[in-house]
Amino acid sequence: MKKFNKTGPMTLRRVIGNLLTQRRFISILAVAAGLLPASTAFAVPLDLTTPSHPPAVSGTINGAIYSTIDSHPTGTGVFQPFLTYQANGIEEGYNTSQGGNGQGFLDTKRVPQWNHDLTVGDLAEVTIGGKTYFQFELDANEKGNGNKDRLLSIDQIRIYTSGTDTANSVGDGANIDDLGKLRYAQNDLGSTANWVLIDASKKEGGSTSGSGSSDLVVYVPTDLFIGALDTDLLYFYTINGVNSRADAGFEEWSAKIATGVPDGGSTLLLLGSALTALGFLAGRRGFADHA
Repeated sequence: MKKFNKTGPMTLRRVIGNLLTQRRFISILAVAAGLLPASTAFAVPLDLTTPSHPPAVSGTINGAIYSTIDSHPTGTGVFQPFLTYQANGIEEGYNTSQGGNGQGFLDTKRVPQWNHDLTVGDLAEVTIGGKTYFQFELDANEKGNGNKDRLLSIDQIRIYTSGTDTANSVGDGANIDDLGKLRYAQNDLGSTANWVLIDASKKEGGSTSGSGSSDLVVYVPTDLFIGALDTDLLYFYTINGVNSRADAGFEEWSAKIATGVPDGGSTLLLLGSALTALGFLAGRRGFADHA
């Protein structure tokens, strides 16, 4: 696999979630999860920046729920990421304890302390509307005070499981699909048609929170992992910055961890207070060019 072609941002279309009241979040989330489609046959650019959070806005891509969140503090040592990566413009990486000390494969950093192996059995299940999900949370470290530099696009997430460690054989240059069995894909390999725009600000109209405040939570249905063993390695691969460039510090992903395994700081209590309202995919209009 060659590194993603790091070209400039593209102009697509905006999708804005309708706002809902704070007190109805839990019940509405449950109902909506049951109504949302399991897959998406058309391109879904999700704009999660309007309005600036809070309140939360959300949408789905191929059955996974993408939602803003502003839990804090996060930060290293509290957030406990399993994936860390950084590059100017377009950045990509996947979690593994392999690849050397510090700098890992692709754009990954801080191996193996904050970029390391994760197993399916490490993950806790989160129930929404009678359906169970695995929860992954992003702390985006983008700069800017009320300007476009606080924005970041999430252009690809692909999750694999494998009974053996495949990272060294994939490394920087092999096909990313060789990591294992594909369990979830935001896009086809090489495509960024389904992309998500986030605003790394911690309050409406506020300055960027940078590292220390999470910005996006992704719920991936657990039924996509049927047949996977608890001991199987889970590889989380992502590309950011194709449609809205990365231009600051490293990005970090944490997971909701099962009881008995150190928690990444993300609990249902935090979600209940941070995701106080949920906007769902409602319509389309011209997507502003954030270049």
